[in-house]
Amino acid sequence: MKRRTEPALGVRLLTLQPRLEPLELLEFEYRVQRVDPEDVERVEVSVMWYTEGKGSTDLGVHYFESLTDDEVQRLLRTESRVIATTLPGGPLSYDGQLFKLRWCVRLRVYLKDGREVTAEQPFSLGHTVGPAVR
Repeated sequence: MKRRTEPALGVRLLTLQPRLEPLELLEFEYRVQRVDPEDVERVEVSVMWYTEGKGSTDLGVHYFESLTDDEVQRLLRTESRVIATTLPGGPLSYDGQLFKLRWCVRLRVYLKDGREVTAEQPFSLGHTVGPAVR
């Protein structure tokens, strides 16, 4: 019987700070380790924002890539994969008491046994804005 190990996922921003400005270039690398390529259904990477707090959760995807079988094989044989994308003008990160808007790079690996493994690397777009102080 094959031993079931959890894949190791890594996402790392290549910029020196976790706060980026609108229209700035975001560079990051990601890797997937400790998994047999035959066990992987697909790998997805995205740069996205999502909301937390009161009300419904919203999300938007700025960059998305889904790797095909050949690309998954190459990824698992190499150290890491580097991606660069120019960030949009908004929405800007927001950190309020009732509502938060967060940006992240999300890496998802879908396994053929039905499991899904996710890693996220958060960052801020623009100066993190909070509620106005009165």
